[in-house]
Amino acid sequence: MKYSIIVPVYNAEKTLHRCLDSIVKQPFTDYELLLINDGSSDGSSAICREYVQKYPQIHYMEGKNSGVSAARNLGLDWAQGEYILFLDSDDFVAENYFVCIDQALQAYNPDMLLFGAKGAGNSPCQWNTGNFFANTELQIASRISSALKAYVFSALWSKVFKKKMIEQLSLRFDSNLSIGEDQAFIFSYAMGIHSLASIEDVLYNVDISDGSSLSRKKRPYLTQQLLAVNRKMDQAYRSVPHAKAAAECYEAALSWVVYRSAYSCFKELLKFDIPPKQRRREIRNICKLYRAERVKPRGLKCWLIALPVLSAWSMGIHWIIRQKS
Repeated sequence: MKYSIIVPVYNAEKTLHRCLDSIVKQPFTDYELLLINDGSSDGSSAICREYVQKYPQIHYMEGKNSGVSAARNLGLDWAQGEYILFLDSDDFVAENYFVCIDQALQAYNPDMLLFGAKGAGNSPCQWNTGNFFANTELQIASRISSALKAYVFSALWSKVFKKKMIEQLSLRFDSNLSIGEDQAFIFSYAMGIHSLASIEDVLYNVDISDGSSLSRKKRPYLTQQLLAVNRKMDQAYRSVPHAKAAAECYEAALSWVVYRSAYSCFKELLKFDIPPKQRRREIRNICKLYRAERVKPRGLKCWLIALPVLSAWSMGIHWIIRQKS
């Protein structure tokens, strides 16, 4: 079997038909579609069972409500395909999804494949990864560094992974993380690859119409979660030896990710109805936590965003996040 598509399902009855139809209507059959119900309380289970009866390549498993990471891990334990793909139950794929992926894999046989995605909802947007093939350490490091800085290296659904590499690296999702677990997994996987390819085709549609999205909710745990993700990525980087030029690429990207994540934590404070004085005090607390990580900024742009954090310039940071919002 060539592909295993892992789909965590949680209370997705409104979008699940669209999601599954986008796969089963493809002109391609060499795949298995793994539906992992993460304790849904709506009609998702009935929809999953309906598709299992119609399509022999669909398999269904019910689990407790343990979170998306646990659901994906169950899918990885279950998967039999040569390649692993991830699909969210509120999203859907393009009609040429398998055709384009298959052509790219046959042409390059990369350890990891990237492709484009676009938003489907109230605010259309698009994420492109370009068209390239990299098979030297420096080429790969440069491409990964650029992708991290461009925010296109944090989503599972626009990547193709080799199952044997996931197993060789003993990779699984951290169930203690509810934010950034995707990026930690992707980067850890990338530290073991020897080739990386990207195609310009936009093959994935992200539903961004849900007003109850996690990014819109108040997340008092965000700072600790992002710090944990940053540490995991740093640990993955240090677990592999790198030539000097490649190391410089990775360290520049990782330092950017760290200090950019601090601003995500600052901006999160705007969701809470607290006085400006208290918000500035919280900003100083976040700065203290980031300074304790002792991450050296790399490059001029990184220094520009790092200096307010390192100096705990709460008034300046408060002004910046208010302007950005």
